[in-house]
Amino acid sequence: METSDFTLELEKLGKRIKQVRKHKNLTLLELETISGINDSDLSRYEQGKENLEFFTIYKIAKALGVEVHVLTNYDGALPGIKSK
Repeated sequence: METSDFTLELEKLGKRIKQVRKHKNLTLLELETISGINDSDLSRYEQGKENLEFFTIYKIAKALGVEVHVLTNYDGALPGIKSK
């Protein structure tokens, strides 16, 4: 995998985290409180500017009340919404 491919994946993951967070009506500060991850770090993750360790992805998923695969299924249905 080339660096540009990896960067694109980070951006997709970040956008999906943000999408799920907003769907759950959470601010970055609220997600910080629930996850224990600093809001500035969460912001960088959502922007695709920083690599995430799997444990961090896991913590974010648990704080959002979803399984990890929901965050990596970039085009999948949002939690609680049935796909057509």
